[in-house]
Amino acid sequence: MRLRLGINTCFAVKRWPRPADWAPIVADRFKLRLVEHSFDLVDLTAGAAESEAQALLDAASTHGLTLNSTFTGLAAYSSNMLLGVEPSGRAAAAAWFRTAIAFTGSLGATATGGHVGAFSVPDWRSDSRRTERWGELRTVLLELTEDAHDHGLKALMVENLAAAREPSTMAMIRELLTDGDATHVPIRLALDLGHMCVTGTSGEDRDPYAWLGQLGASAFEIQLQQSDESGDHHWPFTPEFNRAGRIDADRVIDALGESGAQELALILEVIPPFEQDDDAVLDGLAASVDYWSEALSRRGVLAP
Repeated sequence: MRLRLGINTCFAVKRWPRPADWAPIVADRFKLRLVEHSFDLVDLTAGAAESEAQALLDAASTHGLTLNSTFTGLAAYSSNMLLGVEPSGRAAAAAWFRTAIAFTGSLGATATGGHVGAFSVPDWRSDSRRTERWGELRTVLLELTEDAHDHGLKALMVENLAAAREPSTMAMIRELLTDGDATHVPIRLALDLGHMCVTGTSGEDRDPYAWLGQLGASAFEIQLQQSDESGDHHWPFTPEFNRAGRIDADRVIDALGESGAQELALILEVIPPFEQDDDAVLDGLAASVDYWSEALSRRGVLAP
């Protein structure tokens, strides 16, 4: 098993918004090369996306970074996206994803995705509307995998999320995953280790190590955040938060090995509070990189 360590640029939102700002931090301070870029830092409107893509490519080239994937951010997460109430809203979300896929392809990155949708409360509580929306979601995702193939991607990602009205259980995620074919990329899991806190769930659905063991081999990436069973905290892996949280690097590695996973990206998705001191943000992220780098190296699974 070979695991690559990288970082999601969500840490840079509102702090280091330009690629020229965050790229040297990733390369020089954190000594990382693998990047997942957050769409919170991208303007996908007509006329802006091309220049934004070029700025990313220039920064990656200058600092020796690999743009591995792109990911929905907090802005997209505030929307119902592909499970929206109105047909016009769902169509707009599908168009947004198609633009995101094209943008990702222009970077030479291999995957995009994340938060694909959330049911409204009325739709969730209506058996007929819930079934209809879910069927539509699966249909649209399959259509998007063809777009992803056409733009040279290797996968479309769906994320396990932290609310019951979102794809948040192992059963729900399994219904969305596909193998792909000659004209469609597979739908793979972006497995977030802090999202096993869903109200109303129990047993293995609330156990991050059960998720890793059962779905690790179906994942495109594992998103790393320190958290506990009470909430989706996105804490760093510092000694303080490691004592409070339940995510242990050795247990993660063991569970992935048991899953049969062969090669995966481990992506740090630490989301610092906006009011936190900026230097403290960097210290927490640097400590997180050190924590995971040490464990992966010690276990002999860190890919170059």
